[in-house]
Amino acid sequence: GSPVTRMPLRVVLAYKCKEDSKYDSSLSIKVPKKYWAKEPEHLIEWFVEFYNKKFPEHKLVPEDLALADRDGKVFPKDGVMEECFSHKQEIDLIPLKELEKEADSKDDSSISIPAFQQAPRSAMTLHSEVDMENPKEFEKAEDLTESQYKTFKANHGLKSELTLKAAFRLMDICIAQYKLDRVDQVLGEIEAVCGDKDFRKDWWAKFIQMKAFCRWKQSKFKEALTLFEEMKEEVGLSSKLLENMGHTHNSLGDYKKAQDCFQQALSLVDVETELNPKTDSHKGGLYMGLGLVKKRQGNVKEGLVDLKKSLEWYKSNTGPRPHSLVAKAHMSVGHAYEDLKQWNDAALHMEMAVDIFQKTCGDDSPLTGNALGALGKVAIEMGKYEKSWEALSAAFMNEVKHDSLKVFTLFEHSSLLYRLITSIKAKGCDAKKLVPSLMTLDRALGPQMKAGLVKRDGNVGALYKSMAELAIVAQHYKLANTYLCKALTHFGEEKSFDCGKLIEECRNILTLVHDLIRKGIGH
Repeated sequence: GSPVTRMPLRVVLAYKCKEDSKYDSSLSIKVPKKYWAKEPEHLIEWFVEFYNKKFPEHKLVPEDLALADRDGKVFPKDGVMEECFSHKQEIDLIPLKELEKEADSKDDSSISIPAFQQAPRSAMTLHSEVDMENPKEFEKAEDLTESQYKTFKANHGLKSELTLKAAFRLMDICIAQYKLDRVDQVLGEIEAVCGDKDFRKDWWAKFIQMKAFCRWKQSKFKEALTLFEEMKEEVGLSSKLLENMGHTHNSLGDYKKAQDCFQQALSLVDVETELNPKTDSHKGGLYMGLGLVKKRQGNVKEGLVDLKKSLEWYKSNTGPRPHSLVAKAHMSVGHAYEDLKQWNDAALHMEMAVDIFQKTCGDDSPLTGNALGALGKVAIEMGKYEKSWEALSAAFMNEVKHDSLKVFTLFEHSSLLYRLITSIKAKGCDAKKLVPSLMTLDRALGPQMKAGLVKRDGNVGALYKSMAELAIVAQHYKLANTYLCKALTHFGEEKSFDCGKLIEECRNILTLVHDLIRKGIGH
């Protein structure tokens, strides 16, 4: 920026305690204009950190305070124009409760309580994540929080409440968008501090929970379960922790333990609500968990009853706007109808889920990709092949960008796309549009195998073979040659399964591909 925007300003922050004047305090600091003009919440957080060290018996909470000038005018927290206090160096910090009382007493519509732009809270259960009602705004929140975290880390170090709060806000946002690599990076940076004796009491349980959620979304369910067990030792049992453990047991195929967890959680949640009416109830996730367990045990119709309860609970408890949890419930109901071969009902719920995911999470979210893939498979069963191609190709283009690639899902969808082109000969299929995604997937597989996110085995070979087949129908024969060679490498490394037939098929296809390349056909 210009020298003017870089110029520091001496700001005096003042707080007056109405209950006891001995708790009055002020803080004089030099602040670069870029912070007080664009990110004024830093002023409150810096003051609160200073104040709470000075008066540990009378702590303030940043979220409960607002910035105001000496005339009592409240500054908006999500962006202060420079004119607001370019000529005012003294700023008051006013408790929001006082503003609310003043508004009530005056009944004046001109008095506005500032709507603070909060970073999302930590998801307490695997099915109570932050809902991204506006993906673009969520991206802005991520950029802002990333900037805050880096600034606090540089100015205060990692051993700071401000830095840790920013770190967890950033991870909340990233994990909701399945940006798991970034979550892993931040976890690695703050692990030692969260486990430090001076910080462990307030931060270690939060650290374990975030790490468990990250591992769960990376499909590392055994590691996630170990972390949830550690969390139980740290904070004790709760309905939300039981729900998380139930979903994890379910993913591991231990259905009896999963059902026990969900039933115990349903009993406990009523007790918790009775003891604390303000407790955030989460019966929707528990009904969903029970329904999924019953479905996977073969009791699909019985499970569908619980899944419908989950859907109705989420519809009733998430407000009038679209919500990703409602979409998740629609998907669970849709999959149950899919198991019952009631294709129309399955497609209906999946279409509603896709629409909600696109509105709340965006086109690039794994939730959107998973829903599109499921809808594409159902559309094949219904004979709606053009619709199937549209959904499956969109799903494939989405899935290749994930931080944690799902090899089997990618193989299944690429195989179905190949079948739609070659066997079914569906209208509207254009394999050339998949080529950029094939190249993206190829670039991502190597690093993810190296990082241990993708297991290096014959399954990767099968995926490369299916990628080669799509490249061939797109007439990109040099790409197909590359993918077939990689497939042969992975098939050769597989020791637990005889890949002889697959190796022979790859070699036969390679012969044809080499011939086409020599003739100068295609790309």
